[in-house]
Amino acid sequence: MNHRILNLPISADFNFGECLWFLDRDFDDCMLKVDRDSLTKALLLKEGPVLLNIRADAEQLLVSVLQGDLAVDDEPIVKKYIADWFDIGLDLSPFYALLAKDPRLAFMANAYQGLRLVGIPDMFEAICWAIIGQQINLTFAYKLKRRLVERYGRQLDFGGEAYFLFPEAAVLAEASMEELQGMQFSKSKALYLTLIARAFASKQLSKEGLQQLPDLASRQKALMGIKGVGLWTANYTLMKCLKERSCIPFGDAGLLNALLNHGIIADKKQALEMEGFFAAYPTWESYLVFYLWRSLSKRSEA
Repeated sequence: MNHRILNLPISADFNFGECLWFLDRDFDDCMLKVDRDSLTKALLLKEGPVLLNIRADAEQLLVSVLQGDLAVDDEPIVKKYIADWFDIGLDLSPFYALLAKDPRLAFMANAYQGLRLVGIPDMFEAICWAIIGQQINLTFAYKLKRRLVERYGRQLDFGGEAYFLFPEAAVLAEASMEELQGMQFSKSKALYLTLIARAFASKQLSKEGLQQLPDLASRQKALMGIKGVGLWTANYTLMKCLKERSCIPFGDAGLLNALLNHGIIADKKQALEMEGFFAAYPTWESYLVFYLWRSLSKRSEA
């Protein structure tokens, strides 16, 4: 075991506190633990799991290895995972310039300054989470996720706390429908999860494979070829995992509520008005969705 510390430079417009807030919204997330100024998460590498603690100073993220062995050739893998997770290399100023043009949303650039689109770098985890969350509230979705992870995922123990890794596709592919339904997954979600797991376990689907496809439409089509994956699930997965910049999960309840709150639409069925609104944010649609979700918080303008 080692306690190596990795350093990832960050720009002046990166706000780790806002990212931590997003990850600690009083939901029962079994995949990580957030303290006042840091987070701790397990990550699976080629030689086995490691436990990482991430904090920030003014110029960098500091990543400490709390448990497990981190080989030298693992360092770029860990750095890329964290960079993708927090989208640390992106310049937000063009997005903020667009927000400033809309008096309804101009406050966001200051209120949420430095908030990044916090992703899910593991595509299998991302699409499973999207399926788990279909048509249920977040509180119940996190309960289902915990049951799934505690039953099928790996566990690390450190400092009296348990840290879980998301189940591997090959493991979840062997889960029985009866057991999943016993955890309160609906029959359809139990089926969708096992079908997705089999697709990833067999390499029919992979993050690398989708990245090689030529455009967003082809990536959406590849995901939607799996039963249970509609356009919302595909867009959510691509937005959160591949950081596709123009994914809009139309029909999302939180997004619709935010659009109503800000007076952008007067009715949830105003599809043309929504499309016109997002057209003013080319290549920033996904970020706009993320900031609109953020605005649903009671702390939104504090």
